[in-house]
Amino acid sequence: RRAQGRPIYVDFTARWCATCQVNKQVVFSSPEVLAWFRDHDVATLKADWTNADPAITHELARWGRSAVPFNLAYPADAASREPIVLPEVLTPRIVLQALQDKGGV
Repeated sequence: RRAQGRPIYVDFTARWCATCQVNKQVVFSSPEVLAWFRDHDVATLKADWTNADPAITHELARWGRSAVPFNLAYPADAASREPIVLPEVLTPRIVLQALQDKGGV
């Protein structure tokens, strides 16, 4: 999908993770974020670690992480470089700036 020039958003989450649930309510229920994702055809990927899936554990470890939340943003024009690693606590502004590759994260 990156080769298609689509932005990609990866959300490592779990139902038991309180911060994940707050991020979901604050960011992913935001009309601004939902509209931007729709208008820019963002590919969204969810890695649900609720049951400690070993594949997700391995991917978290690859990024030097041992817990969720963990979020990655791949701006549309960033196919040749690493994704932007987002902070644990998110806001709509943080997510949209990362996907627009405007820094400030």
